[in-house]
Amino acid sequence: MCGRFVQARPSHELATVLDAVIQDNVHLPGARFNIAPSATITILNERNEQRILGSSIWGLIPSWAKDPSIGQKLSNARSETVWEKPSFRSSIRSSRVVVPVDGFYEWSPARKDGPRGSSGRPLKEPHYFSRQDGETMLLAGISARWQNPLDPTDERSTVCLLTTSANATMAPIHHRMPVILQVDDVEHWLTASKEDSQDELTELLRPCPDDVLHERIVSTEVNNARNEGEHLLNAIDDTPSTLF
Repeated sequence: MCGRFVQARPSHELATVLDAVIQDNVHLPGARFNIAPSATITILNERNEQRILGSSIWGLIPSWAKDPSIGQKLSNARSETVWEKPSFRSSIRSSRVVVPVDGFYEWSPARKDGPRGSSGRPLKEPHYFSRQDGETMLLAGISARWQNPLDPTDERSTVCLLTTSANATMAPIHHRMPVILQVDDVEHWLTASKEDSQDELTELLRPCPDDVLHERIVSTEVNNARNEGEHLLNAIDDTPSTLF
């Protein structure tokens, strides 16, 4: 799965890298290093053969939903079942997006010789995953536009990330990982026709090659979504201390 990620590259740089323009009258979020579900994030979509950088809320609210709180449960979707699930099947066929990130976090289980919290209990340990080549990571996502049935002025663009089984780099930490698109696959992901999308896109919904990702252990400060700052990306020494 993907519970937190980083978007730190300036929007004008992203627009250049992704050959996109920034959506009119939209203020894209600034650099953030500990983004959690329900946050407003930067996304890439395509309209009229033009790639657009815009913003969306992380946590998909299906158009038919009456209660927007459902979005808190729909920040990730399994790529294996996304074509059939009522919450996702319309979006995967007609509203696909890319979420450009610097990297994402995943947690390994607490261990006796690992970090401990103020209560003395062992804490889950965050790992940061980025691309080995330092390039922007392109996560596959789907979107939905929701309008509040009680307030027509309350209209929201929402997004969900797709996940797949873990590759060899991720497997020691977690059994799931985000779907990471290669640059050459972005156009196909964004523009495949609604009628043929499942047949055409299933091959993209696979774990990325094992040599794509770089992993490092980072501070347990990441565990609290209120903590922010570039220092969260710093690697830490996880060697167990020894008392003599």
